[in-house]
Amino acid sequence: MFLIEMGTNIIYANKVLGEYEPIERTNNKDIIENYLTDESSLFRGKADEVMFPKNELQIAQILKEANNKKVLVTISGAGTGLTGARIPLGGIVLSTEKLTRLTGRGLREREKLIEYTEMGKKYEIYVGKDSEKGEFYAVCPAGIPGEILNNMIAGEGLYYPPLPTELTAFIGGTVATNASGARTFHYGTTRDYIRRLRVVLPNGDILDVKRGQVKADEKGTFQIIFTSGEEITVELPKIRMPNVKKNSAGYYVKPEMDLIDLFIGSEGTLGVISEVEVRLVTKPAIVVPIFAHFEEEEKALEFVKKLREESKELNILSIEYFDINSVKIIKRKYSSPIIPDKSNYIVFFEQKLSSEKEMCFLEKVYGLLNEYSNLDATASLDPDWIKQSKEIRHYMPEQVTGFFRSHRLPKPKLSTDIAVPAESFDKMMNHYHEVTEEVGVPYVLYGHIGDYHLHLNFLPTNEQQVKDSMEACIRLCREAVKLGGTVTAEHGVGKKTYTENGKVKPLIELMYGEKGVIEMAKMKHTFDPNHILNIGNILTAEILEIVK
Repeated sequence: MFLIEMGTNIIYANKVLGEYEPIERTNNKDIIENYLTDESSLFRGKADEVMFPKNELQIAQILKEANNKKVLVTISGAGTGLTGARIPLGGIVLSTEKLTRLTGRGLREREKLIEYTEMGKKYEIYVGKDSEKGEFYAVCPAGIPGEILNNMIAGEGLYYPPLPTELTAFIGGTVATNASGARTFHYGTTRDYIRRLRVVLPNGDILDVKRGQVKADEKGTFQIIFTSGEEITVELPKIRMPNVKKNSAGYYVKPEMDLIDLFIGSEGTLGVISEVEVRLVTKPAIVVPIFAHFEEEEKALEFVKKLREESKELNILSIEYFDINSVKIIKRKYSSPIIPDKSNYIVFFEQKLSSEKEMCFLEKVYGLLNEYSNLDATASLDPDWIKQSKEIRHYMPEQVTGFFRSHRLPKPKLSTDIAVPAESFDKMMNHYHEVTEEVGVPYVLYGHIGDYHLHLNFLPTNEQQVKDSMEACIRLCREAVKLGGTVTAEHGVGKKTYTENGKVKPLIELMYGEKGVIEMAKMKHTFDPNHILNIGNILTAEILEIVK
């Protein structure tokens, strides 16, 4: 173990101590089948076996052996992804589902061990308070679902905010994609909450990376010294990131950046995240879910702008939008009075209150809403309503997923994950309308409008509509990049590609060009010279071959 001063660009790797442990594994084809796709249905992968490590030592054993034999390893989380990131291209699937207990270190002073059991599965975390920064934190194994983490800390009055819509996603996976969700509007993204990571590198060494400890030098490089004594120089790609709050499109690169940020959003291409230390906040005392209804899109969008402006004063946690096509689908299950007959557009938002004494803030919201709509809003603090409001909010994405499963089309979900800068949002909305009208394929448009981030989902019913929808999605991505936005705000890139002049390219190339992508590939090669880890994520195998 080496002690180094904070702010250096050098980090020393550690070796996982312990004797060889037998690792649970299977080559049963029926079991392997469960790990060959994800919620994207992008394609069906292939693998020889699935391995289930339960600690860092076993992860290191798997990677070291695979690296020596040059066998592909694909990391699999909860399978909730929408980009094909966990779909294997062969070799081994390394499942993180049994990484539910802490093995990285012992309990430290001023920390509390919290244990939890659900469906026969045991979870454990440490919760503590950083006296220097005055903030609470939790040390979590990579395989703990976000919803369970929040259940475990609720009794402490604490809360982990930046979770995606799919609450069963593993914490390790959310860090690997810099995932985020509705409440990112108020709280920020996953990146903003990561204090420390333990990452197992492809050669089996461990990096224990603490925020603020290791920063890139003025040349944009990091130095990593392995336990073997070998040194590598990591050169950051020379790319310009989009000026948006939410971005999970490839590697995070900024001048004199923190090393920890390179792993957040790297989609398992540089190492396997085994343990995460996250910052926690005080759990909101009261959260009021409110559905505001509008007959006209113009009024709905004007209300959103006003709500953004007043959001800090009114403690608004999230602002979500459902277009006219989305509302039609929602009305199939939720009719009047829950959804008024005249409602064509919905703005769903959440308001945080410290106590019932702050109900005056709710009255201010209603006063604001009356300026833009003559339809009654739907809101209540009744527990049954709060539960139902979550069901209504999640109904739309569930229906989209169900549509593609039922139609069994030859292509995956055809959707966008675009976010643009505030000043470009109106232009992006115009592009959505222009493109969807030209294409003529049924669609729904909904999502995190508070962060200028919407999901356009095409609903094709035949192969020609599939082809048209795919072309439209790429066209919209190009428009977003021109406006300074990102092609993927919260889902990651995964194995998504596009075709140009007959050549298949990684989706990330739309943002950074071929030169930028090759520089990314060179950096990946520095960490993983045998190209075994999560091949196809962010970068295609063909791009990686160029830098071998």
